[in-house]
Amino acid sequence: MDLRQLKYFLHAAEMQSLSRAAEQLRVAQSALSRHIKNLEEELAVALLHRHGWGVTPTPAGELLMDHARVLLKDLDAARNAVRAYQDEPSGTLAFGVPSSLSRMLLPELAVRFRRRAPKVRLHLVDGFSATIHDWLVQGRLDLAILYETKTMDGLVTTPLITDEMMLVGSIGTVSETGAVDLPSVSRLDLILPARPHRLRLLIDQAFSRAGVPVTPVIEVDALTALTELVRRGEGFTLLPWSSVQDMVRSGALSAATVAPAIHRSLVFARQQAQTLTPAIAALESEIQRLVDGAAHERVGRNDP
Repeated sequence: MDLRQLKYFLHAAEMQSLSRAAEQLRVAQSALSRHIKNLEEELAVALLHRHGWGVTPTPAGELLMDHARVLLKDLDAARNAVRAYQDEPSGTLAFGVPSSLSRMLLPELAVRFRRRAPKVRLHLVDGFSATIHDWLVQGRLDLAILYETKTMDGLVTTPLITDEMMLVGSIGTVSETGAVDLPSVSRLDLILPARPHRLRLLIDQAFSRAGVPVTPVIEVDALTALTELVRRGEGFTLLPWSSVQDMVRSGALSAATVAPAIHRSLVFARQQAQTLTPAIAALESEIQRLVDGAAHERVGRNDP
């Protein structure tokens, strides 16, 4: 078993196509097939089911995929660690954020970081915070922004920002002049993520402390669909200011604070074993600038 075989196998299994994997790897399909076949013979187990339309991993293949990702990730990390001693940051970085931050952060970050570190190939992903946490622990991400929780073992975390939850409605349905108390919010038609989404758990805890029930009329885990339903006037939601600020400023939504205030703390996180390379340090710095700028705009919005 060698690294080339693992790389070829992983590409084919993930793309579920020998031809597409060969095209991406820029090798002949016959060569790729031969390497995978040799790997199967060495391990004495079938790794791929061959179909007329492509391939899918067998149970043994799925197990090998997990190990191959870690090995290839470690190899890439070693390569990047050595290259980090160049004058300019280089290599690859995988960075993940909760979906609620994606719209506000990722597009601008991609533009700014490409200008700052053009030799770094950036892979940006979003998802549920729990999923982002799992990917970071598994080594599939180099750096992430996470909600601060008690399950941060094995991670190095740095405080980033405390974000405020807002009551969000269609344009003109929510007044920005004062906070809305939680009993009043609980009587609205609420559209919220389902448990165990971290935002939903945070909301449930706040309402429980206030002694009022919260029963959504619709549960939606997709941020884009959730905000679109609210924009159409189908109900209200509670979301962090960072995830809706652009839509509020553009006039697509309206938002107000709630009382008592609901906050969530966000942190940078990386594995303890992850080397703090110049590329990671540059990415953290650029994210901090973006977040600080957004926080400053938030303060300005509340000024008379």
